Amino acid sequence: MVFISIGLINKNIIPIFVGCAFCFSSKLMIKYAKVDLFKHTIIPNVFASISKLFTIIPFIIFKLRSTKSYINVGLIKENTNIKYIYDDSNSQKKKIIKGKFFFILLASTLFFIQSILVTYTLEVKTNFSLWHIFFASIFCYFIFKIKLYIHHYISLILIILTGIIIDLCLENLQNEIVNNWLLFLMKLAKEIVYSLQDVLCKYIMEKKFCSVYELSLYNGFIVTILLIIFSIINYYYLHIDDFDEYFGNFNISEFLAILGLMPIQLGLYLSVLFTNKNNSPCHIFIIYIFGQFGTYFDLSTKSIILIICFIFILFWALVFNELIEINYCGLEKNTKRNIMIRADSEDIFIDKNETINDPER
Repeated sequence: MVFISIGLINKNIIPIFVGCAFCFSSKLMIKYAKVDLFKHTIIPNVFASISKLFTIIPFIIFKLRSTKSYINVGLIKENTNIKYIYDDSNSQKKKIIKGKFFFILLASTLFFIQSILVTYTLEVKTNFSLWHIFFASIFCYFIFKIKLYIHHYISLILIILTGIIIDLCLENLQNEIVNNWLLFLMKLAKEIVYSLQDVLCKYIMEKKFCSVYELSLYNGFIVTILLIIFSIINYYYLHIDDFDEYFGNFNISEFLAILGLMPIQLGLYLSVLFTNKNNSPCHIFIIYIFGQFGTYFDLSTKSIILIICFIFILFWALVFNELIEINYCGLEKNTKRNIMIRADSEDIFIDKNETINDPER
């Protein structure tokens, strides 16, 4: 028997690959772009948020197509005089999507909060992004009742342990617990908030019939307004980011950096949403981990060791999300693919028994 095999693979993994490319490009741009934009904290977030407003174009196209399809269905029903069970679909749909905008506002507010927490905790080196998959699994369990099996638990333990070992070896963890414990806790809170936001977006798209483009557009609109308000407060009172310094020295290089940042961030956000919608919030972790390779993309000994560690983490992220199966000690038994195979086998067995026992067949 093959020790490692490929899990359930279909077209839904395409957004994951696209998201990995955008996340890698984003990290690479931040690392190597010789511009002042990435030395600031609030300004890049504002432009990244504004980029989401461009989803109004696919959102309008999506709406027009949906309206056209609805009209065509209505004409068919009228011409054939058939009574459909979904004649009252409008009232049913309104009942289902009730509170949709409240949840969108809540998810956008959480996104804004984590953006602000990022602003305050940039100097914290401990890699809390590795905890995203842990918190996302907890929220998925409580909101979607998604059960975890042995291969999930082993993957989580190895991912988190590897992350802790990396931070201990780099002396990030012990230094920050002692010297920056408040910022340390804030960064932990940021990851919890971000994981909850991802799971909430999944809920909005799946349970409230919200499209990716609609969610992206509203998120961009709400978060941009909140960031502008926060920027005004920062300008007069907080002084976290120096807007005068940045825009006073603004040049063509900064303009080109913004033009590069916006499509990359928009592509990354849409890829994350499509991954979330078609797979699960835990699949997003694969995108974030692959992006880490962009941060350590050089030939130093330290970077090579870290890249090897992140390859190990990426492997177990793929195992957790069942894109790779380990056929040992029953770890593959409760993967989605094998559960489906067993269900199909049981259906065939029952069908055969019914055929044998039923004299009319």
